[in-house]
Amino acid sequence: MTTLALRKEIVQTKKIIGTELSRLQQAFYDEDMLQCYKDDNEEDLYREQFDFFEITAIEYASFNKIIGLGHFDINTFTALLSHKLKELFTIIGAQELIIISHLKLDFFGNNNNGFKPLVNAYSLLERTVGKRTYKEAFMVDLDNLPEFIEILFWITRCDPTAPEYIFLFDKDEKVQLLLCKYGNIHLTEFGSEVLTASMLASLGWEIIEGAEFDNFTDDGKISGRKSNM
Repeated sequence: MTTLALRKEIVQTKKIIGTELSRLQQAFYDEDMLQCYKDDNEEDLYREQFDFFEITAIEYASFNKIIGLGHFDINTFTALLSHKLKELFTIIGAQELIIISHLKLDFFGNNNNGFKPLVNAYSLLERTVGKRTYKEAFMVDLDNLPEFIEILFWITRCDPTAPEYIFLFDKDEKVQLLLCKYGNIHLTEFGSEVLTASMLASLGWEIIEGAEFDNFTDDGKISGRKSNM
């Protein structure tokens, strides 16, 4: 099942999630950009994006990796990725996920991009949301994860006007996952490290060291990726 959730309500009880988002918002906040919004009498629009800017951070241990599947067929990638992620979530005992972006921005970035996979992704998202705009969060169980991976992959890959960072957290705040435009997973574990390099390797994952490269092209040019500017 997929349900809509308010960002504010999630962060009220999920202190690690709040801390992670607050740290990113503080890193992205730009006084020069704020001034541009002020010049256009739209200061509130800028400040609205930074809804967790002033949250007090908590301390915890974290363990970071970038992992990938070494899978190069884009047409079968999301199905395989969904299966492999469900394996990881099952190992840590996660049954429900929180999907939330770093800033309070619209998940529907560029509605004018006619690239078919992105159009399909936004159609799936609209079916869930009930409209063509949404700035809050989602609660997703593992049965509905494949559909959301399909949505997130194509939005992240093809729409630079959508939120740059859309995270998957498990409900118990053990892990944070970010699916990047190249098809890799940026994995962070909180508190203790369960998904060790050896365990991940046994499950078919590769640890990515150094620079990342696109898994689906030779030249790094991503089909369908364009802004609405």
